Amino acid sequence: MKNENNEKARFLFAKQLMRYRLAYRLSRTRLAGLVDTNRTYIIKLENAELNVGVDNMEKFSDFFEVKIYEMLNPYFPVQLNDQIAARISKFRDSVKKYAVDKPKQPRTKLSPFLDELLATPFLKEPRTLAEIAEALAGKVAAAEGRIAVLLGKHPRNKLVRTLPGEEWGGKVNKYVLI
Repeated sequence: MKNENNEKARFLFAKQLMRYRLAYRLSRTRLAGLVDTNRTYIIKLENAELNVGVDNMEKFSDFFEVKIYEMLNPYFPVQLNDQIAARISKFRDSVKKYAVDKPKQPRTKLSPFLDELLATPFLKEPRTLAEIAEALAGKVAAAEGRIAVLLGKHPRNKLVRTLPGEEWGGKVNKYVLI
């Protein structure tokens, strides 16, 4: 027997999941944390991009303390439950506490390590950002974007030339000492 609007179950589930999430004023990230999944999965479910399995339907219906058939019926009224609200509040408090208690990592300056690398013959031949990051990996963790920014700033931009990918037949830029 088909439903009245001829909608697939995943579309019905998507509507109801979003209604419950919004009724409890949860972000997708918070809901993902509460049901032990990830934000991307919640987004795809709410956009009906994924077929939701019965086990996952059960996970969400258990969380919102409703029957599975209620999660498939977007016309079923969303009833707020004080116990769920308390659970959400407790989760929010634990996230805030963790953020406060989490030790701050000291920030490592990348520029001295990059300057040390520039003093070697490493960049005598053109290198990609990935190769430069790999060369620095033994000393410091460096994001390729951060390396590119530092190489483009004074005084390093006077020492290093950027070779666009089109110039050497590749897709990424390479960097070489002038």
